[in-house]
Amino acid sequence: MSNWQKGVFGEVEVELLRAERLHGTFNSLHEGYAVILEELDEVWDTVKRNNYVDARAEAIQVAAMAIRFVFTIDSLTVEPQAQQAMEEE
Repeated sequence: MSNWQKGVFGEVEVELLRAERLHGTFNSLHEGYAVILEELDEVWDTVKRNNYVDARAEAIQVAAMAIRFVFTIDSLTVEPQAQQAMEEE
């Protein structure tokens, strides 16, 4: 992976941490879907304007919200299962 690609992941991480600090995990799967859809619509708006700079910024937000969505799903499924397994030991 190139330094440039690592930098993109770094940008996604910064956006993810900012969103988590402000909003935490999503409250539901529906909320996560809605936020990702809203961000994707914003990408589409920038694409229609042929605006590469804004499209890139919005794509970073989509990536961050997708990861945030995975974290939410894991907090609702994986973490409770892990805690239950620990309690059963």
